[in-house]
Amino acid sequence: MEETAIVGSESSELPVDILMDIFALLEIPDLVRAGSVCSSWHSAYTILRSSEMYRRPQTPCLFYTSESDGDNVACLYSLAEKRVYKLALPDTPIRRMHLIGSHNGWLVIADEMSELHIINLITGERVALPPLSSLRDRLYAKAFVFPDPATKSYIVALIHNPENQLSFTRVGDSEWTWLPPSGDYEDCIYIDGVLYALRGTGAIDAFDLTGPNVSRKVVMDDMKHYVYERLYIVQTPSGDVLQVSREQDVAATDSHGKDVVDISEMRKETRKITVYKVDMAAKEFVRINGLNEHVLFLGHNQSLCLAAEEFPHLKANHAYLTDNDGCIASFRSNHRNIGIFSLGNGSTEEIVPPQLWCSWPAPIWITPNLRKMSLD
Repeated sequence: MEETAIVGSESSELPVDILMDIFALLEIPDLVRAGSVCSSWHSAYTILRSSEMYRRPQTPCLFYTSESDGDNVACLYSLAEKRVYKLALPDTPIRRMHLIGSHNGWLVIADEMSELHIINLITGERVALPPLSSLRDRLYAKAFVFPDPATKSYIVALIHNPENQLSFTRVGDSEWTWLPPSGDYEDCIYIDGVLYALRGTGAIDAFDLTGPNVSRKVVMDDMKHYVYERLYIVQTPSGDVLQVSREQDVAATDSHGKDVVDISEMRKETRKITVYKVDMAAKEFVRINGLNEHVLFLGHNQSLCLAAEEFPHLKANHAYLTDNDGCIASFRSNHRNIGIFSLGNGSTEEIVPPQLWCSWPAPIWITPNLRKMSLD
């Protein structure tokens, strides 16, 4: 696995407009690296970024850390380039953090005092969220960061204990708003001012966050037939809403086929993924066979469905997986269920054999983003 640090060197000069045309074709990790090569390249990179001309769709990267790199270094494995980028985070001991979500370039972390922050690994921007007094390993389940054009702010939704209830806040607010009266939530999406929250029974609740008072509306009832493991809700590029079921088994052998007894050596493996189209008008879940030319990203990140034609390095009709076990903090050294799952034949392949990333914090998908959280 090739590792690439963000370092500079001298290079011959090209006209800035030509450099900008070239840089506009690069994915963000390589773009940032190119911007540090020399002064003229950095100038082109800065202009491209500030002019908002850079709009290239980004392939998600696998975020992880390595004990050998120290506490303040984040690693991004680029699926597009099959290489590792290392990012120094001087003020963030990332290896001691608890990762509870990621979306649109933002990573949601709980620090050693259980305080919540959102951080952009590329820009280095870090924003504190309102305090919650509890233990991070027990309270926080999964978090989501959604841009909110109507208020020119960002909404952070948080699934938390007891009983996987749901709260939200807007960046800049001083407190969280609890969304009663239900619980058992698994995943969320945000569409046109409405937060759709998926429950462990398959039911979907809707919360309109545009008004002064927020109430719960049940838009989909419990599924009649389902196998409970992990459920996800995701919107396709065309606007359809999907519900995804991920069934896992606990393997009784290690990666070498040897029987294991110690629970810390147990590992989960994904054995089946089932996809349903959500018809909210008819209140029906319609099972579909595969995703044809689409790709899923499932885990502790915001669930994603991407068009494979826009991301030629990804495999169509596959799901890219990381862990999001509810007990993940209790077994920090366990093997992580990470891989590329075929929705066609149910086979799984490793992303990079052998898996070199550490088990804590648990790796997570993140989509690099150069945009800063401007709330002016």
